[in-house]
Amino acid sequence: MNATAHLVFDRAYYESNYDAWLKHRAKLRPYAFYLSLGLLVFGVVLALAIPANWIFGVVFACAGVYELIEALTHKSRWINARVKATPENKTVELQLSETEISTTSSVAQGTIQIDGFSDIVPVSVGVFLIPESGVSIYIPDATVEPTDAFRHL
Repeated sequence: MNATAHLVFDRAYYESNYDAWLKHRAKLRPYAFYLSLGLLVFGVVLALAIPANWIFGVVFACAGVYELIEALTHKSRWINARVKATPENKTVELQLSETEISTTSSVAQGTIQIDGFSDIVPVSVGVFLIPESGVSIYIPDATVEPTDAFRHL
């Protein structure tokens, strides 16, 4: 298997990365909205059920509101932070083979052995390569030529 991937680190890449991560790799983040709503409702019920100690309910309700806002804005904040931190027009060329992945960018080049990844997680729109450090490298299907060779990783 020999394939080439051309990654452009722009807003579309990070949106695709986040969506694939949320669907296939995140553990609790998909439930953050519902957990924050539960916390908010619990706080309101607690404040109404125990009027003498209403402050505890208000504290839970405020925490629920905070978590709700955090859950609703997490994706855009995450994407904006990465877009802001990434130099404009940053691209990386990946050469994928049976045993290694070679990377080339405008500032660096390197080689990573396939055995160096602790996990390779195929997702519906690409693949996550997870080195032993646990961070993930996301390669969308649309960036790989030929696409059918890519699925053999």
